[in-house]
Amino acid sequence: MATLSVNGETRVIGIFGNPIAHTRSPAMHNAAFRALDLPYIYIPFCVPSAVLGKATSSIRALNLVGVNVTVPHKEKIVRYLDELSPAASLYRAVNTVINRHGTLYGENTDGQGFLRSLSERNRSVQDREVVLIGAGGAARAVLVALIQADSAQITIVNRTPANAKKLIRAYQSLRTTQLVSAPLDALRDPTLLKRAALVVNSIPLGLHNDTFPALDYRATPRRCLFYDLVYGPRPTVFLQRAHHAQRPTLDGRRMLLHQGALAFELWTGHPAPLRVMSNALTQSLTVSA
Repeated sequence: MATLSVNGETRVIGIFGNPIAHTRSPAMHNAAFRALDLPYIYIPFCVPSAVLGKATSSIRALNLVGVNVTVPHKEKIVRYLDELSPAASLYRAVNTVINRHGTLYGENTDGQGFLRSLSERNRSVQDREVVLIGAGGAARAVLVALIQADSAQITIVNRTPANAKKLIRAYQSLRTTQLVSAPLDALRDPTLLKRAALVVNSIPLGLHNDTFPALDYRATPRRCLFYDLVYGPRPTVFLQRAHHAQRPTLDGRRMLLHQGALAFELWTGHPAPLRVMSNALTQSLTVSA
């Protein structure tokens, strides 16, 4: 593997977010650049919301190749871009910006990254029932991906029912998937979970404590996959409890990997070295444990 060399020909890619110190994307992408001996470097940029417009303009001014976009900017950055992909327009959010000779093009690779992570596990949601916990930006990308994959029914469980219903109104006409909302305490109801093929958590609870809402894990079919979009050095409480109930589990690092690989290919035009990126991601999480 080549060493990372910075010189006058090095091209810069970054990630905008606030906070940003926790990001694992630099480890993943820089390992990929080294593996393919590509003249790129990936840098995290802490961008407060008040200067997001200026930061976005700097992509043009500094001739950056592009950036990833993370919390809290995925929705807000849309107004500062020149063009959006069909996926970004549908999600109303951007996680990847590509600088095309001064034209800033917004893409969203989150949904496809999520579906690719399911495909790795030989999981299809076509004609299946799904329970989606949360109704924020991360939930929206997953929701649209599940609809496009022809899920039979998606129940959006959220503390604030109005937010779940807002998502339903936005996407209920997209395809034939039945969209239903339910309050958070419905997770204790076995009837909600008895036909679920997939339970996805998109709320950032339970990573370091036991505050995750009560959920009747054993009410699900034995093959029901519990998927937490949150990831860390250790399994979340949500996944620990699913494992204790002898249900299969998956955390968000595979979604991070695949959405990152798609972005890598958009920026460089090269196939992403998935194994290299996966190993770098795992190592970065191990170091921080």
